[in-house]
Amino acid sequence: MPVESIGCGDVVRVGDWRADRPSGELTGPQGTLRIEPKVMDLLFLLAARPGQVMSRDALMAALWPGVVVGEDSLARTVSKLRQALGDDARAPRFVETIAKRGYRWLAAVETDGPAVPASPGNGRRDVLRPALVALAMAAVAVALLLGWRTRSDSPAADAGASDALLARADDAYFQFARADNEAAIDLYRRVMALRPDDAGAMAGLANALVQRALRWPQSPGSETTEFRRLGDALANGHLARDPQRAQVEHARLLAERAVALAPASAAAHKAAGFVAGAQGRFDAALAAYRRAVELDPDAWGPMINLGDVLGIVGREEEALAWFERAYEAMERSYGRSPAQVRPWQASLGALIAQRLHARGDRVLAEHWYRRVLGHAPLDAAATAGLARLLREGGDARQAARLCEELRQRVSTGCE
Repeated sequence: MPVESIGCGDVVRVGDWRADRPSGELTGPQGTLRIEPKVMDLLFLLAARPGQVMSRDALMAALWPGVVVGEDSLARTVSKLRQALGDDARAPRFVETIAKRGYRWLAAVETDGPAVPASPGNGRRDVLRPALVALAMAAVAVALLLGWRTRSDSPAADAGASDALLARADDAYFQFARADNEAAIDLYRRVMALRPDDAGAMAGLANALVQRALRWPQSPGSETTEFRRLGDALANGHLARDPQRAQVEHARLLAERAVALAPASAAAHKAAGFVAGAQGRFDAALAAYRRAVELDPDAWGPMINLGDVLGIVGREEEALAWFERAYEAMERSYGRSPAQVRPWQASLGALIAQRLHARGDRVLAEHWYRRVLGHAPLDAAATAGLARLLREGGDARQAARLCEELRQRVSTGCE
């Protein structure tokens, strides 16, 4: 269904705006804007059916005939149209999102000049069309006046769907696996398509893009070193090369926008710190992370990142203190966000124990290993670390017992 076969004339008036399709100009309260052809096509597609829901599939087929595109392309086009019209997705006057269905045009539509029929027909259809459009508009006005809207069509339902997507994206990101990180990127972008100014989604997307640049910069199967530590990637120059550099720069713009939109958001400042660290701007990273912790005393992510950056600049004692604070914050946060805490708490506890062991504090190191095993009884790193300590202390039998139990139950030995 090509775009040219659908329309309501070459010029339409919608609210305070006059859209001129041939020139691509949109004239209204802010003067005259020139908008992209696809954005203008979308306006005419929706305005040709005021009050009617157009599915995403139908819109994509009309806007990109014969081309396979993702929903992100349509979402970006809708966002640009809303921006041009000064529309708000949460309180729309022109384009309304209908959850799980598509989009609906809300504003009154007046044509300048002859209408273009949706398909070839006789004069009778052309005479009836204005009356049918007026009837549809009247029906929509009555429905809105009477509150005749299903729960799934309501702004509250749209907001709930966006919040659910954002929660899923955050949980996926915190798994720190390639597939989960890519899923998080897609989910954050979907939230931004629904709510273009969502600071949480911007911050999350910034984090996920930096994580991708750090650990999975190339396509699956390519021979590229995967860096798990920021310091190693920076020392290698890895993040200063494209495409990694470009991804991190994109993340910077997202994080800065998130902070501007939500200056009291710990997540936004955490994202800004992550980007700054990836660009080697350590003072800025430390300041952003500290601000995040000021805003949320249980923000264990920024605490871990603070420790990482402090370690990179050689302030090891301070780094260890922040790791310990992060572990305690994880303990407090576990009940609220177990999907995010669980993959990382045991690893962090084992890291703390390893640092203590390395500096010769065997008693505290053993305490931390046993603490980790108290809530993650078969954690391989903690078991191996404790076994090593026991052997050094002369208790080879208990060390062997721990390693054998680990091997029998999870097929992993003490490496």
